[in-house]
Amino acid sequence: MTSPSAARASRLTDAGLALRALKAFRGGLLLLTLVTVVVTAALAAWPRVASGLLTAELRHEVTQAGAGGRDLTTAIRTGSFTAGPVLDPVAVWHGLPGIAASVHAGLKPPLRHVTGHGDTAMTSLDLSVEPPKDAASNSRYSVGVEAYRGLRSQARLVEGSWPAPVTASSLQGAVVDVVLTRDAARLLEWPLGAERRTGTEDGLTLRLVGIVAPKDAGSDFWNLDAVRAHGHFLDEGDKGKDFGAVAWLDPGSWPAVAPAFDGAVASLWFPVLPASFEVEDLPAVRSTLGGFLALPPVASVEGVPVTLTFSTSLQGPLDDFQSRAQPANTLFAILAAGPLVVALTVLALGARLVVGRRREALALMAARGASPGRLRGTLAIDGALASVPTAIVGLAVAFAVTPDTAPVLIPVLLAALCAAAPPVALVLAAGSLAPRPVGPRARSRWAWVAEVTIIGLAVLSVVLLTRRGLTASGGGLEVDPLAALTPVLVALAACVIVLRVTGVPLGWLVAAFRRGSGAVAFLGASGARGTGARGGRGAVLWPVFALVAGVSIALFSVSVLATARDGLDQGARARVGSDLSLTAASTLGPDQLAAVKRIPGVAATATVDWAGGIAITAGGTGEVVSGYLVDPKQLDAVQRGLPASARLSTLLGGGLPGRTGAVLGGWESRIPVTSALVVGQGTNVHLAVTELDFTPGVYVRDSRWVIIDRSTLPASSEVTGTPQTVLVALSSGADAARVHDELARIGGSGALVGDAVAERATLRSSPLVAGTESIALLSIALTVLLCVAALVLTLVMNTASRIRLVATLRTVGFSTRQTAGVLAWELGPVLVIGLVAGAIVGLVLPGIVLGPLDLRGFTGSPVQPTVARDPWLTAAALAGFAAVAAVATLVALAGARRSSPAAVLRAAGDLPSTGGE
Repeated sequence: MTSPSAARASRLTDAGLALRALKAFRGGLLLLTLVTVVVTAALAAWPRVASGLLTAELRHEVTQAGAGGRDLTTAIRTGSFTAGPVLDPVAVWHGLPGIAASVHAGLKPPLRHVTGHGDTAMTSLDLSVEPPKDAASNSRYSVGVEAYRGLRSQARLVEGSWPAPVTASSLQGAVVDVVLTRDAARLLEWPLGAERRTGTEDGLTLRLVGIVAPKDAGSDFWNLDAVRAHGHFLDEGDKGKDFGAVAWLDPGSWPAVAPAFDGAVASLWFPVLPASFEVEDLPAVRSTLGGFLALPPVASVEGVPVTLTFSTSLQGPLDDFQSRAQPANTLFAILAAGPLVVALTVLALGARLVVGRRREALALMAARGASPGRLRGTLAIDGALASVPTAIVGLAVAFAVTPDTAPVLIPVLLAALCAAAPPVALVLAAGSLAPRPVGPRARSRWAWVAEVTIIGLAVLSVVLLTRRGLTASGGGLEVDPLAALTPVLVALAACVIVLRVTGVPLGWLVAAFRRGSGAVAFLGASGARGTGARGGRGAVLWPVFALVAGVSIALFSVSVLATARDGLDQGARARVGSDLSLTAASTLGPDQLAAVKRIPGVAATATVDWAGGIAITAGGTGEVVSGYLVDPKQLDAVQRGLPASARLSTLLGGGLPGRTGAVLGGWESRIPVTSALVVGQGTNVHLAVTELDFTPGVYVRDSRWVIIDRSTLPASSEVTGTPQTVLVALSSGADAARVHDELARIGGSGALVGDAVAERATLRSSPLVAGTESIALLSIALTVLLCVAALVLTLVMNTASRIRLVATLRTVGFSTRQTAGVLAWELGPVLVIGLVAGAIVGLVLPGIVLGPLDLRGFTGSPVQPTVARDPWLTAAALAGFAAVAAVATLVALAGARRSSPAAVLRAAGDLPSTGGE
């Protein structure tokens, strides 16, 4: 008679069997779902996070450039002194809004998207005005009368009233109301309500009726011309002083007043909007900008064609951004590659676990007639049921944590790959599904080919990366594939080598402990050596690879952090010359130099003397360049910690022996210059020259300059100088802000204070630098977590054999400590091998990858920063890996000891049944 359970089993359909299989092995599939959701979220978020950081940095660079460094500007000149057709200033004024609208409408979409609607103003040529009563006889006062339709939206009235419209029918002796900013009124000594007669033919008089102030001092209107807010002052010595300002009349009065001026300039500008930039659109913006500047639009004023030649400095901040973004984008890819590789390892281990636990069920299904294709299809469906929904969840998480970022297609494609990975992994882990004898699996003949290929590719990538130097592979923002793949290839090669040589030291250990009297070490070493034989090379391959890749990428991330921080510090100090610098408006006196040395917190100082123009002959070319005199010993005291290639003290001593050292910049000779001749009033001086393509941290007046070692400069040359700049090194714990304020006080009006501490803080606050540090820390944390998962899976895969081993050891009388010692050998060799190999690779990788990766733009340094390592953070990362592995081993031991030895051994067939338990 058929039992009810047998009858139910006979009625089960294929779907029912699949559902029972899912329930029976839900633990392994649940693990795959967790891995899939974490990896999908991280991988899909990566391009969006990178895009968001690059876009934020791009907007930051464009914002920092200011209106003068980004806006598109042009001018239309009117008056009889203007080259070209004579234009009516009134007609130009009326036509300006239409011209601005038509030009903006004619811009190509990428450029139109990042520019605002045009703004216009019209300003008279400078008009001389009556000076104040107590003005010097050789002082000159002038104003430019400006009409601006948006004045009341850009300025607020502080005192007085807005200018009234001009009502006079004739300009002869007419009085025009104007307003000034307070700084400009003070500069011209023009009190409110006072009138100033101009030098126009009609005797036009200007009356100051109001004082205005900017509503937003950072707006484009005020930033494009600093004279608007502050006026201008020029001291020409014996020639006298020039005072000037911009005064605004009622814009509706321009048609009535403009005929009184000899000429006027119409200004048209399109504000560039930093918030409208997207990094993905940058190539299109640059292309359309170049086309717009090369083919200027033509406007029409009363039928007269006028070519509008626009200019902008926007290319500068875009170039600066690109020099920072390209290496950063590659760093993002490298930092993401580490966790991704370890995640693939965890996926492979999870697939092996699921297939291993289903192996008997698959064999039974095959014995009942199921084809290998059907069995693989069943595994793939199980994996898809676990991975597809979780991949969708991971993608949703990625989009939720990265809102308002552009890339969509790439994250979706990456999520699709993550969804397909578990089914593929399960099918590959299942193998042929054909019955095979028990025992170690035969090693595939293709394994040698794969291993040799991996090692060859790793060696080739290292050689190519080293030989390439600082030359980037592309000029855009593309990820450098060679630099991004090299860490992964090196980790793979290290894993292959480690697995090849692991058996040798383990064999030595077994031989050594066999001769000893301790059973724990002998059993542990023998078991560790036999792990590969029992479970195949895969039993050791995946956990070792996870540790090698995880530890190496974690230590590489630590080095990225240390190199970026040191590079930012070195870059700021190289640009300033030391921690701080003071450059006087003219010269620094002895009292000022002595006062600088007495400031609390100043450890050392070095003076730079201005020697005026020096005639230099080098490479068959003669030039008069700006000359500076320095003492290398003083410089060495204030530039300690800088790379040798950025230290003036080192550069000055790197030339021909017996000659006066010099550093030359801005030279236009076509051949490299190594020697030069100073031609002066005294004897000529032969210089041993180091030619630079950057300006060291000294205030340089001109584009061509020479810095000479004054300690070896012959007195007969009669080349002398006066102190202009003093470089300051701070002592440990000094208050940099306080020293900065003291230097500004000592320098007086017009002095410039360079502050490397403030520059470094500004650089570190940029979105790209702060984001790179966050990504590096996140990469370390995610790698550690995934390595933990790999170790846990390794322990789970050997749970059954571990339980039987503990039961046997307890039965024969091993103590808890002895049992723990034997089990420690299961994970101990893997942990030690992985940590040591990963640490070696992690310490070598930064020199291989970061050395050739051009980080000068990223760190703002004129020279390539040296690769740095943080010993404390490195030690903490290694200790974290070791601690996690130790905890995992203890948990495994505790789990194995909970089982009854008798029950375990009886179930395994190692004890006969006694009819008891």
